[in-house]
Amino acid sequence: MNRINFHAGYHPATARPYTADDSYVQVPASPLLQPYIRCYWGSVHEFNPHICGSYDGTLIVPDTCLDLIMIQNLENGHIRMLFVCLNDTYTINSWDKREKKISVFAVRFHCWTMNLISRVPMTATLNQVYPPDEFFPGVQELGKRIFDTDSFQERIRIAEEYIKRLVDFGPASLPFFDGMDYILNHKGVSTLKELSEHLCYSKRQTQRIFTKALGITPGYFMDLVRYQSVWQEMLAIHTAGRKINYMDIVAKYGYSDQSHFITDFKKYHSMTPREALNNL
Repeated sequence: MNRINFHAGYHPATARPYTADDSYVQVPASPLLQPYIRCYWGSVHEFNPHICGSYDGTLIVPDTCLDLIMIQNLENGHIRMLFVCLNDTYTINSWDKREKKISVFAVRFHCWTMNLISRVPMTATLNQVYPPDEFFPGVQELGKRIFDTDSFQERIRIAEEYIKRLVDFGPASLPFFDGMDYILNHKGVSTLKELSEHLCYSKRQTQRIFTKALGITPGYFMDLVRYQSVWQEMLAIHTAGRKINYMDIVAKYGYSDQSHFITDFKKYHSMTPREALNNL
């Protein structure tokens, strides 16, 4: 298995990345799969999502990731599966009213990973939720095996065995991965013209490549990467106990002024940067 290293410098973050309890844990993938998987998340024990702050009513922000989510209703044994694609807006999480005693296991994929484990074009998948069968062959059997064990670590082991078999570099789109490398290295601070010149493709061709691979145009994706890069930098400074200089962020990330920065941040996060940190 070949390796890519986009994950080494780009760490997508949720609105509340430090949240953790028995109903919601995040565990990193093995070193072999970290280039493709942001984390595994889910519940250590059964729980009711309607009385749990990690689920119902939780702010969901664009983290440039995609989630394969498996939910077992422990009252009837039914397993529900969702594939949540890339999103470009914030939402408030809500839960099925019929699910009051559940177990959850999910795989959070980096946005570039689907181009290595699925040959299904991602065109028109932005902000969509699908049954995962078309994207993940044999996923129903995977779900049964996942919930045959109560051990979260064993669930991870089963998921990793499955994903290792899917990763395939054969027909991967090299222009897409070259463009992804360019966008991430520039932290989203670029233009379609500059990206197209870097790839030696026309603007229209560049848009087609990214729309097929991500379900989103490169311009929109660069905006999301810039927002996420800002949020990741804010979290790092905050965690280190240092004061954030917002004017430095304005200059570094190409905003015209502080008002432009705050407006753009609120578009994706529903609140100002200071409010977002307080919400942690």
